[in-house]
Amino acid sequence: MPPAIPSPSPSSVAAPRRHGPFERLRRRLRRFGEFWWRVRARRAQAAYCRAFIAVTGSCGKTTTTLLIERLLAATGAAVEGGRNHNTGRYLMKAMGRLRRPVDFLVQEVSGHRPGAIAQVTDHLRIDVAVVTVIGHDHNSAFKLPYSAAPPAIAAEKGRLVAALQPDGIACLNADDPLVAAMAARTTARVVTFGCSAAADVRAVNVAARWPERLRFDLHVDGRVLPVATRFVGTIMLPNVLAALAVVHASGRDLVAAVAALAGVEAEPLQISVEEGASGRTYVLDTFKAPFWSTALLAGDLESIGGRGTLFVLGDMSDMRNDAGRRYTSVARQASAVADRVLLVGKAVRAEQPMVREGRDNVASAADLPALARLIANSPERLVILKANSAIIHLEQVVAMVEDAAGERHG
Repeated sequence: MPPAIPSPSPSSVAAPRRHGPFERLRRRLRRFGEFWWRVRARRAQAAYCRAFIAVTGSCGKTTTTLLIERLLAATGAAVEGGRNHNTGRYLMKAMGRLRRPVDFLVQEVSGHRPGAIAQVTDHLRIDVAVVTVIGHDHNSAFKLPYSAAPPAIAAEKGRLVAALQPDGIACLNADDPLVAAMAARTTARVVTFGCSAAADVRAVNVAARWPERLRFDLHVDGRVLPVATRFVGTIMLPNVLAALAVVHASGRDLVAAVAALAGVEAEPLQISVEEGASGRTYVLDTFKAPFWSTALLAGDLESIGGRGTLFVLGDMSDMRNDAGRRYTSVARQASAVADRVLLVGKAVRAEQPMVREGRDNVASAADLPALARLIANSPERLVILKANSAIIHLEQVVAMVEDAAGERHG
């Protein structure tokens, strides 16, 4: 006779959903709240906002938005802006909270999944659409093979351009074919930026050799303006040019904007710079780390200078089911230029392939304290850290390194 099956305890039995009505009420209230914010946003835009500048792209949205805000303000414009919170509901609130007339409201807009752009364009008038670059960020949301995702991502982000008013402006990256092709989706005025000879706002003589920061000569309408920035490397160049293109297209004072640009620092943890008392300089790009943009940063080490550089790689995202190969790819790319590469978190899986390839400038650390000790004992004075803060807070290692260096010299 089979053993008796014990009766389940009251706590293990799935209780009926007693709070169902409350959950339905909560959802209804949320939908009503979103409806109310859309109404407020439309009213506020009509009453207070002369021009709404919407910024999208696979990366660089936050920095581009910051730069547009600062540079337009430097020309004497009244500007409001919003960064990081970039989906529809937050944008409605940003617009709906306007209580004073502004010349420009600048807001980054996410195209992280199909339909995301419509959450904005269905309810707000787009006066200026800015597209930075198209890559693989959020590719998993489009449910396509990795290599096939960019065209779908471009189609979604291009909806922002297609929504422009006829008297609007599209500021598009001439160096990115997927972005440049968006010009065909609008009858509005198109202003392009990039290094391409066809760009309306063009950078030439680009240099970023450390310890120098990014600088270039800006060619626009027959003028040449020398531009200096506080950014490390060339990876931020499309964002800088996008902001200058907005200033130019809006008819504002480009000379004043260029002067202001020289004093704008990067957003925290987005290729921001921190000087240590130990004599080291830390470049922190530890907010997000999709594989695609991480590879761009590793590729930019050549323009930074490579020698005297220590590159630290932590956890990345948006890799689908090929994480091992992608960690190895970035480690290989960095080790070809940097003096040394240190791996931590999930990136340590790249160490063995690097050893097999004879790359003796690659090592790993079990955790952040161990990583800090390795950095503190390294001769390199430029330390570039890249990871995803949602997984590992790699920026915390800076204080650990400085503490270790201080104890050694104390």
